[in-house]
Amino acid sequence: MSQLRVYEVTIIVQPDLDDDARKQYLEKFTQTLTHGEGEEAAPNFENWGKRQLAFPIRKYTDAYYLYFEANLDPSKIRPIEKSMNYDENILRYLFVRKEG
Repeated sequence: MSQLRVYEVTIIVQPDLDDDARKQYLEKFTQTLTHGEGEEAAPNFENWGKRQLAFPIRKYTDAYYLYFEANLDPSKIRPIEKSMNYDENILRYLFVRKEG
């Protein structure tokens, strides 16, 4: 196993999803971004809520933002991104490695 690194992950989700569907996404990505077992392995999460987009994405002018800070194995990023690419409810996502 390679060394874990800290990543910021921002996911922009369609505004059409109801509260239950958004909660399911939150649980799904919390599980996906958890690197092990225990409380310290779970990612930090912030719900940035519904915000207006700077430009339309797939004809949507606003969307829900989910922000995570997680310790991840760099080799796990590519499979996570691939699954996000095939999810029609995700408008955009961004992984950023934090320094320090």
